[in-house]
Amino acid sequence: MERLNVAAPPEGEEPRLPAWDRLPDIDLYMDQVLLLVDRCLRGFPGYEERGLTASMVNNYVKQGVLPPPVKKRYGRDHLACLLMICVLKPALPISAIKAVTERQLASRPLERVYSDFRGIYGETAEAVAAGKSRNEADGGGAEEIWRAALRAAAEQALAVRLYRERFEPDGGKTEGAAAGGGKK
Repeated sequence: MERLNVAAPPEGEEPRLPAWDRLPDIDLYMDQVLLLVDRCLRGFPGYEERGLTASMVNNYVKQGVLPPPVKKRYGRDHLACLLMICVLKPALPISAIKAVTERQLASRPLERVYSDFRGIYGETAEAVAAGKSRNEADGGGAEEIWRAALRAAAEQALAVRLYRERFEPDGGKTEGAAAGGGKK
């Protein structure tokens, strides 16, 4: 196995998730997992403010979003799941992350699900970066920041609406249905 590159991306370059075969294939203890996830997600928007804690990992296990550790050790499967959870958390509630991930895992192994997730993230980041370049050519400034923030808010709203329509029994019409993500 090649060594996992955990350096932050160069200035101006979008962060990337590590490939499946670059994730350690040995079991790790909690403190090692937290360190590795933090290093892998360095440079991801908002991650440094949120981070990942042992209590968050334990809650993900209790909620069934993450498989339980084996003898207090976490493997490659756990790391892949945690990376996906941490990337999706700002945009979706944990219940949505769990439901969508379970549906993906029902028909494919985790290695394939993670690889596809990583590819989709890369494609999306490139498309957003291309849009940023166009906005910069149009003058940039405060309006560019507003456009990017509003695009992110609109995309988050779309993700939550699609989840409700496709995963909640009543299509999300019940009063008090889960709102957007971002809560720990």
